[in-house]
Formats: sequence, C-alpha cells, structure tokens
Amino acid sequence: MALTAAFHFAGPEAARSQDRSPRQHPIREDIVLRESIDVRLISLDAVVTDSSDRPVTGLTKDDFDLEVQGKPVEILSVSAGEELRETISGRLTLLLFIDERHLQPKHRDTALAEIAGALDAEMAANPTWVAAAAFGDRLEPLLSPTRDREAVRAAITAVSERETPATGLRNQQRLASRALRDALRLMAAKGSRYRLGEASLASVESNLRSYGQALRLDTLQTVAAVRSLVEALAFVPGRKAILFVSDGLPRHPLDSAAKTMYSRLAGISRQLEGDELIRAPGTLQVHDRNHLPFGVDRADDMGLASNNPQIDDGGALAFQTLAAELSCADAFEQLAALANTHRVTFYPLKPPVIDPAISDLGESAAGRGSIVALSDVRSGLQSLAALTGGLSFAAETGVGEFLQSTRADISTYYSLSFAPPDSMGDTGIREVTLRVRKRSAARHGKVRYRASYVPVTIQQNLASRAWGTLLFGWEENPHGMEVEIRRVADPPKGRDRGQAPLEVVASLRIGELELVPSQAARNPVTGGAYRVVLQVQRDDGSRMPPQHFDFDLKVPLAEVEAAGGQYIAVRSGLLLAPGSYRLAVGLWEENSGRSSFVVRELSVQPDPSVA
Repeated sequence: MALTAAFHFAGPEAARSQDRSPRQHPIREDIVLRESIDVRLISLDAVVTDSSDRPVTGLTKDDFDLEVQGKPVEILSVSAGEELRETISGRLTLLLFIDERHLQPKHRDTALAEIAGALDAEMAANPTWVAAAAFGDRLEPLLSPTRDREAVRAAITAVSERETPATGLRNQQRLASRALRDALRLMAAKGSRYRLGEASLASVESNLRSYGQALRLDTLQTVAAVRSLVEALAFVPGRKAILFVSDGLPRHPLDSAAKTMYSRLAGISRQLEGDELIRAPGTLQVHDRNHLPFGVDRADDMGLASNNPQIDDGGALAFQTLAAELSCADAFEQLAALANTHRVTFYPLKPPVIDPAISDLGESAAGRGSIVALSDVRSGLQSLAALTGGLSFAAETGVGEFLQSTRADISTYYSLSFAPPDSMGDTGIREVTLRVRKRSAARHGKVRYRASYVPVTIQQNLASRAWGTLLFGWEENPHGMEVEIRRVADPPKGRDRGQAPLEVVASLRIGELELVPSQAARNPVTGGAYRVVLQVQRDDGSRMPPQHFDFDLKVPLAEVEAAGGQYIAVRSGLLLAPGSYRLAVGLWEENSGRSSFVVRELSVQPDPSVA
C-alpha cells in the first residue's frame, strides 16, 4: 500500500454548485496537519456477589479501591448496570461465536438448541442486541447486531446446517495419543517389554512434537481470529459479551502429556540386570506453584548442584521442555487485555460430549481409556472468562442452567470509569486490581472484574471501528461524507507493474461539521480537529494495514456563513493488485465526538498498460 495524502479546502466557487462531484470542487490548500493527545477514559465492569453468589447492590465509588500496575487510581464514577440498560453506554450486545474449527456437529447442534431459546428469552425481556460469527477456515460474520428475534433464530438454524472444516489435527492427535498410550503400557511391564517401551520414547516424543507444533499454530490462529473479532466489536457501543461455543482450546498444548510423563518417569533411577528392572528413588526436584512439572515458575535442580547428584530423570525433562516451548499463554493474556479495553467479556461454553469416542481436540473422561489426554483443552476457555470477568462452562450437563446464570450475570454489574494513568506510554498490558471496601461483600463475597487492559490510541480505536464496519457491514454517516475511488491516470514511476494505482477521495461539506470559535483575539477563526482512517479488506477476508490522517480545519469567522456549502477533501493513494476488495473510510470529529464510517466495494482490474 503506497501512502500519499493531500488535504484541500474548497473555494467560494463550490458554494454555488453543491451538486458537483468531489473531484470538481475548486480547492485551496490551507488545512493544517497536526498531532493530538489521546485522553480516553477506561470503563471497568465488575460483578460483586455475597457468600451465596447473590448480587450485592447499592455500592458507590467510595466502596471500591482501584489500582493499576500496583498504584492507586481515582475512580471517577460508578453506575449500576441495571440502571444503564436503556442508555448507549450501558447497552448490551451478546455475540454468539461458533468455533467450528474445534467443535463436533453433534455437540454444537445440541447446545445451539438451548442457546436459541436463551437468547430469545433475553431479547424478549431486555433491550439486548444479538450478533453472531463463526471461525472455520476463516473468520465469518453471520449476523450483524440486531434486535430482530426472527433474524437471530434464523441465523442459529443456519449454523446447524453448516459443515465443520476438516483439519489434520484430529488424526495427528489420535496417532500421538495412541503411541503414548502404547509406550506407557510397555513401560509398566518388566524386562524386555520395558526396554521396548523405553526405546520407543524418542519416537513418541517426535510424534508429540509434530502434533504439538501443529496444535500450537492452530491455537494461535484461532486466538488471532477471536482477537480480530474483539477489535471489530469496538464499533458496537456499550458492553459486549461473547458466548464462545467450542469443544476447547489449550492454553498450554501438551501440558497433560508432560504431566503424565513426569508422573511415570521423573524421580526414578533405573538399572537393568538381565531382564529385571531395579527401581530406586531418584533425586529430581521440581518446584512450581502447582507442584507439577509444568508452569511458568518451574525450576528444577536437574543435578546441576554438586550436592544434589541426579542419576537419571527418566526422560521427563524432554517432555516438560517440549510443553513449555509450545505455551500459548501470552496470546490468551493479550487477547483478554484487548477485550477488557473494548468492554468485551467472555462466557465460554464447552458443549456436553455426546459421543465420547470422538475426542477431537478435547478428551472426555469416558474416552481416556483408549486415548491418552494430551492437553487440558478447557484451560484456554477458562482463562478468557477469568481474565475478562465472565463465567465459564465446561461440565457435561446443565447448559440451560449456565445460560440462565449468564443472563443474570450480564445484567447485575457495576460500571466504573477512570482515567488511564499513562495513555501515551508503551502498549504493554496494564494489570488492574479492584477491591471492595464494604465488609459484607469483601469478607463473605467476591468480586469479578476485568483484570487488565491495553492502552489504545484514538487512531487504533478508529482502525478497529473501521474493521468492524467492514466485518459486519454496519455503516453510520452523520457527517454526510462522500467517498470516491478512481484510477490514477498518470501512475507514479517505480511502482510495481502488477499493481493498479488508485486514489481515494473523502469529501465533507463544511456545513455538516461542528466548528468551534477560537479564543484568539487577533484574526479570529472557527475550526475543528479531525482524524481519518482508511481500512482495506481483501477478498480472502484479511485486512491490510490502515492509513491514518490527522488535520485541523480553520475558517475565518467572517467567512463561516459562506463556507457552509463548501467542501474539504482528504485524498489517499493506494496500490492494489487485481482482485476484489472492500474499503472503509472513517472520520472522527474531536469537537463533537461523532464518527462516520462509509464502506465501498472495489474491483481492481489488471493495468491495461502492462503487457
């Protein structure tokens, strides 16, 4: 994407001909490029319950203590969620997300039947909006946010008729699991059978490594798709709750396999005398917060200390190291922090297992006799719920009860607002700690809240909203912005001959803008500050890096009335390969806080000048 920009102000002649297209407006270049500071407020949603898990009501900002990165932060306001349901800031949107990549149709359809009833009841009782999306081969929007109950039922019915994508992970999981099972059975024997099992460990590790790497890549792709969905939800006002339907995602691929091998192998020194196996206690010491071999704080001696000789760890360290290398924990934490920034809470639901013979990426208790569990696939979903203040469901029955609890949970909350202490600092995750002072809640109850966030600039937020407009097709244009796309007649030299040079022109009628008089006594003017974003989506659903333009508009007070019918234009250059695209142009006006987003379809034909 090539980036060129020009900012223009339409001259007086344009006022006499408002019907002209944007490219015909005479122009005068007096728009000022600028930098501005982002001072957004953060909304922190929290649920406070007593010892019986009943909501605690009547709390104020004096009942809470808030810290960001361990430092106290002033709470500016606290509002009860039930009082906000009719407002824009308190509006609730429920998004049904179907993880088709990790979901068996039998499990999916049974759960969707109950979900359809729960969503219908929620929309009938409350001013709740509902949307839907799925991830199979790609992230796909299924339903834009709506209040139409018939549309929601139709969308859920259509999901039940969709084919789930086939992946090679299922076969890889079975092969790796059975190989591990067979090796463990041999190593439980004596003599030559034990030696055969021990000799197979290298092959077992190789199979696990191949599967684990594929599983890690698959997990990260899924997390990236969900992150893209969370970014798209920035365009939806108020709170968002994602009902995440999936058979599971591992936070630490192969963590279960590593723990199994540790329990079988570590801490034992072995010596073979003929066909007899002599076992003796070993000296391997493993310490971590879970007292298990896998964890970010794991530290073992492994015989490095001279006073603690280690004869043999049985090969356990190799499996622990493999699992540690595959960890996806950072990706889940970054996803949760971004979700917290955009007021998105996860309510993951792992459907009951209908057919225990189908393990997919999840393993049921009934199926573990024939297939060894390799990963805790509940951990990823549970961490998303815990880090965003939601609830998770991973039992074998009771979907209806979970949905009822979810409906209650999304209504009984507190919304706290505070100014981020370092909005212009780095973009790392900010840890949040929230405590309740009120004794009845603090001593006998608990508080669930968004435990982190990431600073997001206005530019990043605009790009997210433009992406949401493209993904869900929900335009808004209070400024009456006009967007024109045309091919450049005189293309720039040195460009890629396989790409077509285009120009995007966004025009705004000055009379539609909110201008504020300047306090300057000399040469008084009226004006405003604006940000523009350009976001392109490829035909395969992916997006290109956004373009950003910031500018000031200044109009002399004496010319304000005449300027009302004139236009300003923002121009951007694009170089696109032949194909189909969708393009969103977004505008944010600082004076009013209003935003406009316009979508255009674009088909780029091959450059006729290229042989």
